[in-house]
Amino acid sequence: MGTGTIASFDQTQESCSIIRQWVKENIGEEQSQQVRVVYGGSVTEINGENMIKLPDVDGFLVGSTSTKPIFRTIFDIVNNYVQQTQDLQQ
Repeated sequence: MGTGTIASFDQTQESCSIIRQWVKENIGEEQSQQVRVVYGGSVTEINGENMIKLPDVDGFLVGSTSTKPIFRTIFDIVNNYVQQTQDLQQ
């Protein structure tokens, strides 16, 4: 965090998947689905839209970008995705 370097989507998914797999193997299947795995790297309005769609990314820990007006765009992107996902499940 804080470097401005953005991990690739593949790197992010792989890392979050490893965390979820560890929880599954060491704590349990149900807990692995309930735990929220968040990405803590550089998040922008450009990569946030695709990052939130990764299967093992449940959210972001947004750093210095959260102090800038563009944070609202990131928030809206995630909120819209969550709303769409919930609508599809109903």
